[in-house]
Parts: sequence; C-alpha cells; structure tokens
Amino acid sequence: MLENNENLVIFTDDEGNDLEFEHLDTVSVDKKIYIVCVPMAEEAEEIEEVIIFEAIKDENEEDMFLQVEDEDVLENVFVEFKERNSDLFDFED
Repeated sequence: MLENNENLVIFTDDEGNDLEFEHLDTVSVDKKIYIVCVPMAEEAEEIEEVIIFEAIKDENEEDMFLQVEDEDVLENVFVEFKERNSDLFDFED
C-alpha cells in the first residue's frame, strides 16, 4: 500500500459511508472505463483482492463508479490489468 496516499480515492456508498481505496490503474475494455483498486489497509503484506468499478455518468452527467459483479467482465478487466501491469506486480495464477 502507498504510504503517502498519492493514489487514494474515496468513494461514498449508498448509505453515505466513505470507503478508501488505493487506485492501481484505469483500464478500458469493450469501450468502457474501469477503475482497478484495492481497499486501503493499515498494514498489508500482499494484495489479496482487487475491486473493480465501472466509471459511468449519471443523469446529470456526473461521474459515478459502480462495483462490477459480473464474473465475465471482472475476468476480462483483470486480464487487461495484468497485461498492462506485469512489470509492476507479481501475479499468481
């Protein structure tokens, strides 16, 4: 995790809670934009999971980020993320 929080993003959930994530990359797949993040933790040895959000516009053209739950989309975005970041991270298969 980053110590200086330069990649810190804060999303607010439907209940008004602020959730902190470290932004790892922004990926385009099938003409859609996805944000790949990990939950911020005080002490993390290894990244165990990433959370992927789709960037969309609401009815007012404001940016919104929805957590992706579709397994096929998650897999496609993660494959692209791994290809783009193979020199930065050691991925386990």
